[in-house]
Parts: sequence; structure tokens; C-alpha cells
Amino acid sequence: MVLSIIVLMGACTSNKNEYSERHEGTHSDSGSLSKENTNEETITLTSRDEKHANLHIDTIRTKVMAEYSTVLGTANFDQRKISVITSRIRGRLDRLFVRNPQQYVKKGQPLYAIYSEELLTYENELLYALQMKSEPSNLDQSLDPLIEAAKKKLMLWGLTNIQIEQLEKSKVASPLITFYSPVSGTLTELAVSEGQYVEEGTALFRVADMSQLWIEAQIYSSELRWLDGKTTIMVEFDDFPGEMFKVVPVFDNPTLEADSKISLVRFQVDNSSNKLKRGMMAYVNIRRSEKKTLVIPKSSIVVGEMISAWVKTGEGKYENRMIRLGIQNKKEVEVLSGLKAGELIVTNGAYLLNSALILKKGAGMPGMEGMKM
Repeated sequence: MVLSIIVLMGACTSNKNEYSERHEGTHSDSGSLSKENTNEETITLTSRDEKHANLHIDTIRTKVMAEYSTVLGTANFDQRKISVITSRIRGRLDRLFVRNPQQYVKKGQPLYAIYSEELLTYENELLYALQMKSEPSNLDQSLDPLIEAAKKKLMLWGLTNIQIEQLEKSKVASPLITFYSPVSGTLTELAVSEGQYVEEGTALFRVADMSQLWIEAQIYSSELRWLDGKTTIMVEFDDFPGEMFKVVPVFDNPTLEADSKISLVRFQVDNSSNKLKRGMMAYVNIRRSEKKTLVIPKSSIVVGEMISAWVKTGEGKYENRMIRLGIQNKKEVEVLSGLKAGELIVTNGAYLLNSALILKKGAGMPGMEGMKM
């Protein structure tokens, strides 16, 4: 860029000297200059100067754009999808089949085996009823309700139909019974250890369904209006750059902490692929104020006393325009006035052209306005 400014400065000095030689001894009649040449906000460059300045040009277009807000969030379990598995009966934990946190558990998978004399009593009740019915003197149907009641009692204590059928076939009761997972998910907490005595209802495992996760973020209370269901909200994770996940808000804190303007908001994201993990850092992008309007890249803007942009008006000719801006995002900005669709705008090198214009004004002589630089 420094080289380009030097080139433009050289061009300006050369043209100034050329002007002095050509107009020495002539009168300075400003009225003989065209209207275009009296515009101090235009400069003309040679193709060589344009090449050295590395100018990039693009066509101004009307397109759909929107504002974006980005807040930092963290992936967490959906608390509505966490299952607490408790002991169905009093006894001693003889074996834990699942013991590693973050281990995936399938529905129907063995979780633990418990030694329970109480459960042994209920098994014997069923075997006794079956034995009574098998005797020749008790072939009537009067024992059927008793047998069904014993089966239901065992089911209430957590035995499966298969386990009860095996008990009927083997006719051997055992105080050691294996219990199986009623849900699928990821083990998030193991609250007991082997050999521990537990009571009925003691929490043993916490299993989280990871098919959906929460993204927890803190948002200013003034921004909560964007979560109206009409706003497009996407999430990007550090672990998967460039991949966007659509989310929906599921909760915002109805109260704010004392002396705080920040509210906790949770967004739900689909995780059926099971690629997202709890604790992942996430960037929540809120797209709002979407509309079709005149848009230019932010790199086109020159900020000084006024906000302006450079427009290519002809071969080697550039004009500096004062513009008024509207909504903006990270890459683009809306133009409310000063530009028209179809015009050519400088997207790279705008500040270099601005430096050349300042140089032109500073080195100018009476009657030099609008000269080629």
C-alpha cells in the first residue's frame, strides 16, 4: 500500500509539473473548465496507477441482508431428557455392569445385579403358587389369580417378562437378580459402588438422552425481543468450524439477577448424529431485521469527517460519494442514499484513493481542479 501511495504521489507531482509547463503564460479562465473538472471529489488514474494500487471493483446490487448478533454459549444436557435410575428394591449391589462416565447405554442393557432376600421371598411366592397348581388335587382355575398376582408383583419390583418366564421354567429362585436399563443414553453420573447396600428408591445412575442438547447463553434483556419465533438463529461450534446448526429458543429466565441486565437463555439443537458433546463452546448467531435493500461490502466504506465510498465512473475515473448507511453485519452494510444499483464501487483500495484525493487537494494550484493525476 505504501508503494502505491508513492506511485500516486509521483503521478500527482508529474502532472503538476506538466500542467505548469503547458499553461505557463496563459490566463486562468476558470469558466473554461467543464463541470466535471470542477468536481474536487474526482480523480483520474492511469492503468499503471490502477494496477499498482491493486484496486478491486464490484457492481452495486440489491439483495437480501440482515443484521447479526453473536453471543457465546455452551452446550449442556437437555435437563428434560435426563433419566434417574433408582433401585427397585432393598439389597446389596453385587455387580455394576456400567461404571464409566460418558459411557453409552442402550435400552435393555444390563446395568447392575443386586442381592435381595426380599426379592427372593416374592420369587418363592410365585413358585409355590405354580407348584400348588401342578398338584393333581388342584387342577382347577382357583390358583390362576394368585399366580398372576405373584407375577405382577415381580414385575413391579423390576423383573422383565423374560426373567419371570425363566423362573417358571427353572423353578429355582435366586436372591441375585440382574436389572436392565429402561432407557438409552449417556451415563452422566454413577452414584453408587459395588458392595454398597441400597434402599428402595436410592438413585443409582443418571442417563442423559443426547439426541438433543441445550445451548446456554447469556443475552442482554434488551435483545430478548429478537427471540420471537420469527428470527433465524444458527449456532457454530469451535470443533466444527463453518458448519451451522439451526436452534430454537426453549427457555429465557423470567427474572433478572439484581443489578444485572443479562438473562439466561437456552436454545435446543438437534444432536441425532451424536457428534456434539456437553461443554463444547458455541457461537449463537441471531439473524434479524432481514430485508431486501442496496448493499455494499464494508471494505468499500471510507470513514472520515463524512462517511463515503469511491465509485468508478469511467475509464480510470473515480468519484468520491457521501453516503448514508442503514443496518449492517460483519461483512456488509445497507446504503440508504448516495449510491445506485448497477454502479461500480471500489471494494479494495478505497483508502488509497482517499489519500490520493487529499494529496491532490493539498498540491493543487488555482485552475488545477479535475486534472489527471
